[in-house]
Amino acid sequence: MEYKNRIADQLLRDKLEAMGAVLIEGPKACGKTTTAEQQAKSVIYMDDPTKQQQYRQMAQTNISFLLEGETPRLIDEWQEVPQFWDAIRFEVDHR
Repeated sequence: MEYKNRIADQLLRDKLEAMGAVLIEGPKACGKTTTAEQQAKSVIYMDDPTKQQQYRQMAQTNISFLLEGETPRLIDEWQEVPQFWDAIRFEVDHR
């Protein structure tokens, strides 16, 4: 399916230029991930059933490994691993 541009695209682009990280909130299935994928240069899907357990283990031992990747980096379903909040904040503060 072809992506149709949204008003949120430019808003997200502007926020990404101004900030080191952006949290996108909204109801389920409203297009948050699809919109974010348009801007992302790398993606990690925390709910990927084939990697979910591996990601959780990495988050417990070395969460910074999960932050590696080209930016902007989309961490989809980050709330599955609450430690991301502090790790991302720390990473952005030190860039």
